[in-house]
Amino acid sequence: MTYEGTTNPDPAAHPSIASCAYDTAWVASLPDPDRPERPRFPAALEWVFEHQRPDGSWGGEIAYEHDRILSTLSALCAITRFKGDARTTRAVESGQRYIWQHAHALSREPVELVGFELLLPTLQSRAARAGVRLPSYLDIYAEQRRRKLAMIPSDLLYSPKVTIVHSLEFLGDEVDVDRLASVQWENGSVGSSPAATAFFLHKRESEAAVDYLRRCLELDGGAAVPVVHPCETYDLLWSAYHHFLGGARGPGLLPEATISALRAALDAGEGISASATFPLPDADDTAVAMLLLRSMGYDVKPDALSPFERDGHYASYPYERHASSGVNMHVLDTLKWMPSTQERDMKIGRILTFLADTRTHGTYWIDKWHISPYYATAHALAALADLPEPHSHVADELARTALDWVRQTQNADGSWGFYDRPTAEETAYGVLALRHARRLALPGDDWRLELAVDYLLSQQGAEHPPLWIEKCLYTPRNIVNAAIDAALQGASRRRVSEVRFLGTPDPLPRELAAGGGSARKRGPRGGRR
Repeated sequence: MTYEGTTNPDPAAHPSIASCAYDTAWVASLPDPDRPERPRFPAALEWVFEHQRPDGSWGGEIAYEHDRILSTLSALCAITRFKGDARTTRAVESGQRYIWQHAHALSREPVELVGFELLLPTLQSRAARAGVRLPSYLDIYAEQRRRKLAMIPSDLLYSPKVTIVHSLEFLGDEVDVDRLASVQWENGSVGSSPAATAFFLHKRESEAAVDYLRRCLELDGGAAVPVVHPCETYDLLWSAYHHFLGGARGPGLLPEATISALRAALDAGEGISASATFPLPDADDTAVAMLLLRSMGYDVKPDALSPFERDGHYASYPYERHASSGVNMHVLDTLKWMPSTQERDMKIGRILTFLADTRTHGTYWIDKWHISPYYATAHALAALADLPEPHSHVADELARTALDWVRQTQNADGSWGFYDRPTAEETAYGVLALRHARRLALPGDDWRLELAVDYLLSQQGAEHPPLWIEKCLYTPRNIVNAAIDAALQGASRRRVSEVRFLGTPDPLPRELAAGGGSARKRGPRGGRR
């Protein structure tokens, strides 16, 4: 399938990253410089009040406690900063109760959030000073925090060229205000993070930082902000990659200007980052950019991935504590498109060993950038498909066990969902997983795919719960919609025309709207938390 026109909406015209409570609360906590008893951004503070969940928490729709507890702490710090009325008291008591009831679940969840071991103790201290009562056992990450900070040379702690700048709010009262000036980027932000930028403004005034936060607020009507902005390159690359996994090919996968910028960066020996304003290349964006360009026929050398090579695997960024299985899957997928050499074969073999060793229960994968194993497992199956000899046997063995898990965990209505509910996004990954392993298909797979497509069509226009990992969970709408569109590409042309997740949805046909493909309600599933 060749795409003549771009598959991606303009990220500037259609902001992809949904707003979140964690960063919005940091912005809401900023005092007005002229009247410090009042908030600088009152609409943000009101948004925080309005988005407390019935159970007392803040955060994503799926109760992933790393996200809920960090977001709740951030929100409690904001609402106690300015108000002491009955509404605030009720909100604090409810949020406080949630933390006491759920803090014990942190150790049971499969992956942490970005910078969690650094941010939790800072927010815990901040909330306690505001009068919030918290369990003494909440911070179980003291040793991880020590190890993380020990990895980063002290002279780089305030460097804008190290990823820790994105989570700089972790410094709290220990910040060296005199060194803060060095961390601000040209776009006025600190690490393209509204939260880190708000922390910066707590310590020193900056009109450029205020302008950056205003631009972030404008993305969602002036009241809330996303966890990262801007990230237009990431948005375009990963939307295109999902279309690529669905079978789309051709230069229309990316805008011409993006193709030119990517080629120029790679030709200069540079990696690719999430945005033109984000000066920190990463292995994920670099690998996917290389793969897409190679698939379009451009000459791309594998050298751009060399800075990310480690002992037996590839790292996302320098100074990371945990390797990403997803990054290594995407590097593997990219290596398939590179010329066959002995060095390439050695790298493929090392990645296969890494992937075999990083499976959960020796069966499926979960990645540090997404809480659902269906995301990582679908991407793994795409990377494992069609590997050259002598690697195909090992790849097929890894794929068979993962495929069995995908098949056996599909719900009766055709959906997939690892936590307490099925989602269209995870169902799309289930479809892509089965499609990329057609050589290992079983007789019932076509029926499973039909059920899944029916479920996806029944979810037209539905909101997607946050499953992607940052400092909190978030939803990159364009990327998620691209995954769903890609899953539907294998359906008949009639079915694909029934739904377009990237644009304004068309009404469902009458026979489907009457219940032909609707999902049934269900109880919680027993996935590992």
